[in-house]
Amino acid sequence: MTRTREGLTLKLNRTLDAPIAEVFSALTNADKIARWYGPSDDYRVEVHEWDLKVGGNYRVSLNHKDGNVHTVHGTFREILEGEKVSYTWSWEGQPPLDSLVTFRLRDVQGKTELAFTHEGFPEAELRDRHQEGWTGSLERLAGVVRS
Repeated sequence: MTRTREGLTLKLNRTLDAPIAEVFSALTNADKIARWYGPSDDYRVEVHEWDLKVGGNYRVSLNHKDGNVHTVHGTFREILEGEKVSYTWSWEGQPPLDSLVTFRLRDVQGKTELAFTHEGFPEAELRDRHQEGWTGSLERLAGVVRS
């Protein structure tokens, strides 16, 4: 069976009631990342490293109220002010995941159209589990840029 990379890509789209500059700031500012990066209010987000530059690294922990901690890390690949942010994504303590997260932004009459992709999953089940997490996180992002 041949798997295409397209079939193992998660794609989500949102229209956020905020200007691009505000959304871009929420995607790139470590203090704001800590406010929305977890999939629900059951998580406290801790940003350990956030070196926002191409080639810079990041490391973020999602601390669940039950005590479980999930830490993700990677490297920024592309940063285009007000347009695009992409970075690699891998969970600590798990087999390396060669995946890439990308946020693309477009102005739509003062609101921001966000196109999100997370590509490179080795299996559909893993992609689907990430869909649950990213769906919650993007809902929280919408709340941060509206507040």
